[in-house]
Amino acid sequence: MYAYARRTVPLVLLLTLAACSKQPASDSPLAFVPADTPYLFANLEPIPQPVVDQWSQLTRESWPLSLSMYQRMLDKAPEKDAAAVKAARAVLEEVSTHVNAGTTEQLGIKGSTHAALFGVGVLPVARIQLADPNALRAAITRVETKAGAQLPKAKLGELDYWAITIEKVQFLIAIIDNQLVLSAAPTAVSDDVRRQLLGITRPAKAFDIQNLATLNKRYGYTPYSSGYVDVLRLTDFLGDANDPLRREISNAVFGKELPAMDPTCKAEARSIAAKFPRMVLGYTELAAKRMTIHAQLEMEPALAKEFAASLTAAPGTGAKLEGLVDFSLSLPVLKQKAFWFKQAKAVVDQPYACADLAELNESFAKLKQSLDTTIPPPASDLDGLRLTLSKLDFAAGITTPEIGGKAVIALNNPAGAVAMAQLALPGLKDLKLTADGKPIALPPGVAPPPVPPLFFAMNDRALAVSAGAGEEATLSAFLSAPAANEPVFMRAYFAGAMYARLGSVFDMTAQMLPEEQRADYDTQKQLFKLYEKYIDHAEFTLTAKQDGISLLETVVTR
Repeated sequence: MYAYARRTVPLVLLLTLAACSKQPASDSPLAFVPADTPYLFANLEPIPQPVVDQWSQLTRESWPLSLSMYQRMLDKAPEKDAAAVKAARAVLEEVSTHVNAGTTEQLGIKGSTHAALFGVGVLPVARIQLADPNALRAAITRVETKAGAQLPKAKLGELDYWAITIEKVQFLIAIIDNQLVLSAAPTAVSDDVRRQLLGITRPAKAFDIQNLATLNKRYGYTPYSSGYVDVLRLTDFLGDANDPLRREISNAVFGKELPAMDPTCKAEARSIAAKFPRMVLGYTELAAKRMTIHAQLEMEPALAKEFAASLTAAPGTGAKLEGLVDFSLSLPVLKQKAFWFKQAKAVVDQPYACADLAELNESFAKLKQSLDTTIPPPASDLDGLRLTLSKLDFAAGITTPEIGGKAVIALNNPAGAVAMAQLALPGLKDLKLTADGKPIALPPGVAPPPVPPLFFAMNDRALAVSAGAGEEATLSAFLSAPAANEPVFMRAYFAGAMYARLGSVFDMTAQMLPEEQRADYDTQKQLFKLYEKYIDHAEFTLTAKQDGISLLETVVTR
């Protein structure tokens, strides 16, 4: 889950280090954002220094390991890519310098800074405020010198910038006044579009910073980094044949202007987008030892209410997390069937008139047909499940690990499910379960070695099983653990200690690999050891709310 962190932390620091003041100056990145941008991620205040220090420390420790993996990848590159490999090595050497120093000062960034990622129409722009633009120019020159080649340059009026073309896409890189500007566009767009992307032509109406502050207040976000993707604005832009930027992009990509969207198609496309109008994202908590990220898919109120009603809180989501891994999932089969059948029936009864949506009509018709069947028990009785892994130990020379854990299956009729299992597996006939929640051992001979000791327990709402010596001692409490008070339909927990167990898996796997591949496995194991050192645990939840689907991820470090 966190392997990507070692590669992206330096970039995250550059893009999300926060601003020195709440109100941006006229030359700050936010001042270049158009008011109608369909997406925006930006910051208003500085990230706390203890957080920056901890991220820097993790990056410094993990970088040598990551670097060795990158270098081995480059060693295997074909000879025809020699120039690209030389350039990549130059970049890695430059990055290593900054990582080892623990600062971005040689990139022209000192302390906190303004940064924003936004859209000019659908085209992306990132702007990062620099303290010393000449320092960044010097860093680029160092990379070019080591690579033995210069980045391709272009000119727009008095502005010199870099333009890297890959097939039909051109990546624009410019240092303008005190900002680094990054963008991408179809190669064939006009200079007028490039001026908009680079900020030479300012937006007719700039983004109001108060809108971001209002978003933060509504969702409880900190000012360190937050934003949104506005699905309705994206839909409107793509459907507006009169928009000059849309016409420009159409000509650049397709060699012609796309025809105006049929009014019916335009209205129906917008009606679909209105059901999921916006995705928002931000930190609700950011400290040295704890980080919480929240995201919400906003939904049409009526649809969100129906979706929430079709779900129950997953088993155990109201109880304390435990073990190395703890996973809960809501599976109210009949409620979910009714919800999706209603959505499919609505489209079948009144299909979309737009010819471009014919496949969508077809998909809903097939969905309705597949749901219009009777689901027999015990599948129809299913309500949810929870799994925990408390032990995963690999003894030296042993290929089968010692496992311990528990599982609970929430059912409307658990006794009926047990009876059906006993009919299917005669060996279970001596399993005398009652709804008192007390653990009962699996009869001898039913499960062959090396299956660990199994115990079962049941109450009137669920069936539970434990695997491993001693796990039965907490099975009753696990079975009766309460669900959350709101529809938390998924919860996942991962303890940092699990990384050591994964490293043991790598030990076993590496023995079966060719010698040249084992180095990468050894490096990955060392990275896992580092993650175990830094990460205490991570928790992830999905909750169905009256205004949409809420995602919450908390990472606690040591």
